[in-house]
Amino acid sequence: MRRLDVLALGAVAVLVAGAFAYGQRHDGGPPPDELAPLRAAAALAPCPSALTPDLEGVVLPCLGGGADVEAGGVPSGPTLVNVWGTWCGPCVREVPELVEFAERAQDRVAVVGVLTTDTERNGLLFAEQYGMRYANVVDADGVVRSRYGAGAPITLLVDAAGRVAHVERGEIDSVEQVEALVAEHLGVRL
Repeated sequence: MRRLDVLALGAVAVLVAGAFAYGQRHDGGPPPDELAPLRAAAALAPCPSALTPDLEGVVLPCLGGGADVEAGGVPSGPTLVNVWGTWCGPCVREVPELVEFAERAQDRVAVVGVLTTDTERNGLLFAEQYGMRYANVVDADGVVRSRYGAGAPITLLVDAAGRVAHVERGEIDSVEQVEALVAEHLGVRL
C-alpha cells in the first residue's frame, strides 16, 4: 500500500469511530439538559402561566425548567415582577429583601424574577447562592427590561387583573419598602 492510501484509510477509520461514538451519546432523542443539576440545586418554584397582558406575544423560558411562559396574560393573582441580572450591583444588593418578602408573602403575592440579558447558568448559580426560591423566567434579549425602563433593577407590581399598577425603577432598600409598595399599589397588607 502506498503511504497516501494508508493515510486515507486511517482518516476514514477515525471518522467512522467518531461517528460511532457520537451515535452512542446521541441516540436521536433530545440532548441532555446540561443545566439539570443546577436547576435541581437552585430549587426554584414553578413558573407562572403569565405575567401581564402588557407583554402580549412575549414568550420566556422558565429558569427552573418546565414549559415556556406566555408572558402576555393575566396572572393568577397579585404579582411582584422583578427584572434583574447577576451583572447588576443594585440587583444583587436587593435580592435578600425580595427573598424575605417572598417568604412573608407566601400565597398572598407571587414573586417572579425576570433574569435579563444574562445566562441561565449565572442565574441558577446566583439563585442557589442567595436562596432565591421564587419563580424566575429568562429574558435573554432584554425585551421586558426595555419595555419598562433602560436599566435593572425594575420592579413591576401587577394587580390581580393583570394591570401594571406601579413600576419601581432602581434598588429596593428594605423589605418594609416592598411591603409599603405592595400595600399602596396592590392593596395587600402583610
